[in-house]
Amino acid sequence: MNMQQTDDPVKSQLLRKASQQRDELEGELKELSDRTEKILTNALIIGGALALTYVLVRQFGGTKKKKSKAKKAATKPETGVESEPDDESPVTHVISQIGTALLSQATVFLLNMAKEKLTDYLQAQAQKDNHEHS
Repeated sequence: MNMQQTDDPVKSQLLRKASQQRDELEGELKELSDRTEKILTNALIIGGALALTYVLVRQFGGTKKKKSKAKKAATKPETGVESEPDDESPVTHVISQIGTALLSQATVFLLNMAKEKLTDYLQAQAQKDNHEHS
């Protein structure tokens, strides 16, 4: 019986240590999954903003010029007389530059807004987690 009594404190101490380590591991796992969730959310928002920017650039960008030049080349009469070159007029060039500048500014604005929204969301989640743990 003496042997059994000495084992009980050792067992209880070992069980406490095991429980403490389990709690620490669960806490670390929770932190890791929170960080992973934040990273994935960030990646999704940035990816969405970039995809939106790409779509906007494709819509307002130079794809129409290529198509119109291709159409002009296809409808060009084959009389052997060369027509005028397809150079852009200065007004068209300026308008194109203004459009590019506006598109760049819109992209910066959208990315900044996405960053702010993401920061607000992550802060709200952190506060929510802090309230749950309290």
